[in-house]
Amino acid sequence: MSDLKTSVLKRPATFIGAALLSTLLAGTAAFAASSTPASIIAMSQKPKNNSVTITYAFLPKAGSLDLYAAGRSGKREGKPLASVALKAGDHRDVEMKLTPVPDKGARLVAVIEQSGQPIKHSGDRPERTFSVL
Repeated sequence: MSDLKTSVLKRPATFIGAALLSTLLAGTAAFAASSTPASIIAMSQKPKNNSVTITYAFLPKAGSLDLYAAGRSGKREGKPLASVALKAGDHRDVEMKLTPVPDKGARLVAVIEQSGQPIKHSGDRPERTFSVL
């Protein structure tokens, strides 16, 4: 069996090619993560201990996940009922303490915000509406 050190040194093109490929793949992954749009998955649920859980949230940059009451039009109203600061990246099962706890049947809007404003990007808005059961 050949010695790995000797084998790599005898084939510098293979070693350089592998190094370049790993650098390229790492750069591509970083670019893909930064260009992924903000997203939320929220399901209708019963509050537990005055809290609801957001199933999934992705933030391309650090910001906050806020919950608002939804008005008759379905748009958010008033001040947030809950807010959680999140780092950039993938977040699962985010527990949010509601103050005050809305009545059964109320609709809530989960919104990803930065500097107090909803994140804007082309395509789908980074918000989801769900109901209190």
